[in-house]
Amino acid sequence: MTGFAKTVTRALAAIAFVAAPAPAGALADAAKPPVVVELFTSQGCYSCPPADKFLGVLAQRPGVIALSFHVDYWNYLGWRDPYSSAEATQRQQTYASAMRRRTVYTPQMVIDGKLQAIGSYTGVVDGQIRLRQQAADDRVIVSISGDAKAESLTAALKGDGGRTGDCAVWLVYFDKQHTTAIPRGENAGKTLTYYNVVREIRRVAEYRGADLEIDLPRTGGQGARYDRAAILVQEPDGGRIVGAAWAPLK
Repeated sequence: MTGFAKTVTRALAAIAFVAAPAPAGALADAAKPPVVVELFTSQGCYSCPPADKFLGVLAQRPGVIALSFHVDYWNYLGWRDPYSSAEATQRQQTYASAMRRRTVYTPQMVIDGKLQAIGSYTGVVDGQIRLRQQAADDRVIVSISGDAKAESLTAALKGDGGRTGDCAVWLVYFDKQHTTAIPRGENAGKTLTYYNVVREIRRVAEYRGADLEIDLPRTGGQGARYDRAAILVQEPDGGRIVGAAWAPLK
């Protein structure tokens, strides 16, 4: 574990930061863009299972895209999380910097790139989701379409005349569910289930306010096959998520 990640804290107060679709159906309602909830978690974290379970609830909620990012800074405690990645840790660190937090911790939920809370604080998270659903800020409408037999899908971003400013477009590959028996570490002896587990994330385009179409390969790096893909349109440097959609790959 290095640098920034060494400052992990698991018991921080979870107050919303006003600064900065759960896959229950198919695509999001174009009239009301979905709220994106990102859980930063680890199989090596004793405090995380309640938040992992709650993410499974959010993953069934219409109008929410719930994603589980497994960080790698708990791997030194005797169990290497098979779904952990440096990219997940970096994404969390970027949010910490944007929100002017001195530490990263698990379990943390980030809502629309704008608010954050301890992931097991269900009431706080539910309240933050409602705030984002009621927000009147500018959004980008995203849709994903394609033939079931095609090698790629197409993501369409509707131009907003530049009201949201320049944004990064992220492609996220994730699996619907994984269950793991954990033999070592803080959760030794437990068999835990994880939902919407992120397997790859990559920046694929820039959005500058004009209509945009992006080809989405059905397979990830080295031909890896995953269950689902999502598109996130996000302001720079861990800013607000202004548009999102997801689609099944299988």
